[in-house]
Amino acid sequence: MDNKNNRSSFGGSIGIMMGVLAVVGILGSFVWLPSLMPVIFPPQASAEAKNTDELFKVLLILGGVVFFLIQGLLVISVIAFRKPANDNTDGPANHGNMTLEIVWTIIPAMVVTFLAILSFNVWTQNTDPKADVNMIDGDPITINAVGARYAWTHTYETNELDPDGNPYVLNTGTDLHVYVGQNVLLTLQTQDVLHSYWVPAMRVKQDLLPGDPNNGGRPTELRFTVTELDEADERIVWNENDQAVFPIVCAELCGDGHSRMRGTVIVHKDLDAYVEEFYDVEIDKIKNPPPDPVLRGETAIQTYACQGCHLLSDLGWTGITGPSLDGIADRAGKRVGGQSAEEYLVTSIWNSGAYLVPGYQNLMPVFGADQPGANLMTGEQLYSIVAYLCTQGEASTCDNENNMTAIPDAINNVFGVEVDGTFGLDASATSAKATAEPDAEATAEVTAEPDAEATAEAGD
Repeated sequence: MDNKNNRSSFGGSIGIMMGVLAVVGILGSFVWLPSLMPVIFPPQASAEAKNTDELFKVLLILGGVVFFLIQGLLVISVIAFRKPANDNTDGPANHGNMTLEIVWTIIPAMVVTFLAILSFNVWTQNTDPKADVNMIDGDPITINAVGARYAWTHTYETNELDPDGNPYVLNTGTDLHVYVGQNVLLTLQTQDVLHSYWVPAMRVKQDLLPGDPNNGGRPTELRFTVTELDEADERIVWNENDQAVFPIVCAELCGDGHSRMRGTVIVHKDLDAYVEEFYDVEIDKIKNPPPDPVLRGETAIQTYACQGCHLLSDLGWTGITGPSLDGIADRAGKRVGGQSAEEYLVTSIWNSGAYLVPGYQNLMPVFGADQPGANLMTGEQLYSIVAYLCTQGEASTCDNENNMTAIPDAINNVFGVEVDGTFGLDASATSAKATAEPDAEATAEVTAEPDAEATAEAGD
């Protein structure tokens, strides 16, 4: 009898102690758990990030309260109501408690209803259309993001018109340029399978759905407002121009190159800096491109999704899904019988499925002149890119000394498209880079090829 009383007294003391610890844990949920968020989460870079984190804070507190309450009660029950020594009898039979049943049904229902209303409110705030989106010089522009295995491509339909009255379109490849205070609206499309555009620092994510219209994928939209950044926040990465950079990743498994499908959001400090550092600079590049087709091609090829799949040491590309482009100029003239190096390269880009390097699948988008969106590649752009690729080798099989005629002739022979190899400039402007000695490091041999015959190169 004394033993039972002692045990009961001991159990009661433990129960009180554990109850106190449970209460402390519950109260700590309101302070301690939210304090972990800056350690776990990326920095907040948008208004949507702040809304989302406030919601997550509420979920974290409620989850902590439930966890410590349940675990505290469990420990108390195990200690206070454990079986006495040498007691082999059954415990008392309890046939239910209607009041208790009602309480633990109503309280969770109320909590879930509260969270549903709060979550819907945050979702509405984050997705509702905003006024004055993508404003530049008092007018909106259209910003598009296209996903294709395995890279993002961003384009901007500007307010500047070319001589034919069409808007200049900027293409920044994997980089998205925004500025503090901008209400960003992205129109998203996929060229192949399902992708998901995720910017963790902005707390926004949107699926890109395959299908129409016009073979460019079903359009979806993503909105966020860029907010002022804390320069003292050590989680923020700044580039050499003092612009904040945040990663863009694909959050939907899309193939073996999924983990490499990344991009970058570059945040300019305000609209004036955005125009001066990015917008005007990119428009000037279109209006006043270099006369050298090789230099034009070196810039143009980086605006397409090529780096997601290909290895090209000259540009720092490390893709492995597609054939390597290192030394492509050495192999291009030997790849398909009856085709010159120039004809092989223009065919491989504008009609990528015409020839497949052994060991590789036909995953490369078609870049013919009639392709929509990010895949649009004019004859002049094709000419420039081929001129650049013809310099990637130590013993090029291209006619680099006459590339202003050889490449346009190849495009005309294969596709029947007339291209001005001089870009309307003085034909005496020769390609300095094309005729110069190739850089040994930039044309380094491929270190790993899936197959000696199938070694890397341009067909994609």
